[in-house]
Amino acid sequence: MLGSLSKIDRGKIAEFQVISELIAMGLDLYVPVIDIGIDAILRMERHGEPTRYYDLQIKSSVRNVSIRGARKIIHYINEREPRNYYLLVAIREKAEIKHIFYLTPEQIIKFQKLFKNTEEIDIYIPAKDRDRLISYQSLDDLVAKLKSK
Repeated sequence: MLGSLSKIDRGKIAEFQVISELIAMGLDLYVPVIDIGIDAILRMERHGEPTRYYDLQIKSSVRNVSIRGARKIIHYINEREPRNYYLLVAIREKAEIKHIFYLTPEQIIKFQKLFKNTEEIDIYIPAKDRDRLISYQSLDDLVAKLKSK
């Protein structure tokens, strides 16, 4: 069944799987109805402190992390200079998500790959960097980081 789905459909499935995982972690999450360049807004409350909001963009990739058509992501970062923005990358094998890690705006810019004679931009993460990100920047690590802020 999964083989008959389009790349966009597989990406949307992975997006909702990540959102489901965040909800299962007990987080307060909002999904925009209109495509505003982010896939979810995470709301974090701490007693006696102002509520914080984080913009989340979710992308999926198969094993080797190459996110095609990342021009919108790069444009969003360059235009808005967001402080509370994270790109969540879901590594999947067929329909199953194997790993989820995050990138900061600075890391996204670091891993961007520009193509000559075209406006296309991809995000490419070499295997050694991917393995390090999986180990040290997991979804659990991000949640712990945001809860401690």
